[in-house]
Amino acid sequence: MSRLKLLAIIAIPLALVGAGITYAHQSGGWHHGPMSEQGMEMHLEHVQAMLGKVGASDAQKSQIDGILKGAFGELRTVHDAHFAAMGQFHQALLAPSVDRAQIETLRAAQLKSLDDESKRLVTAIEDAAEVLSPEQRAAFAEEIRKHHSD
Repeated sequence: MSRLKLLAIIAIPLALVGAGITYAHQSGGWHHGPMSEQGMEMHLEHVQAMLGKVGASDAQKSQIDGILKGAFGELRTVHDAHFAAMGQFHQALLAPSVDRAQIETLRAAQLKSLDDESKRLVTAIEDAAEVLSPEQRAAFAEEIRKHHSD
């Protein structure tokens, strides 16, 4: 098997997993790479506007903003680490001999990192949801449905 085919067999699934996690982490800002500081602020402003529509208090808005900013900051770190690991994958695959154990270690570490960050993001979303009353959550869900149907 040629090196190019081997690279494609390994790199394509890894890239798809990374892209899928990145896409799942945010539904608008990271489709073409990491969310910029400006993109993050725009996303948070959009959330704040939606919170205003559902009657969230200034205290609720502030608390949710803090929760989301923390989660987005961690996403940037994971994203940077993921791309550094992809460089290690490429080096391992293009080396004179293929070290399968090293590649497996890299793969397992990436899956663990992405799983950990996915759990962190879900926790942040749960924490933010608990700031709102059940009625506000229902209204927020309706705002999201409206936004995604446009």
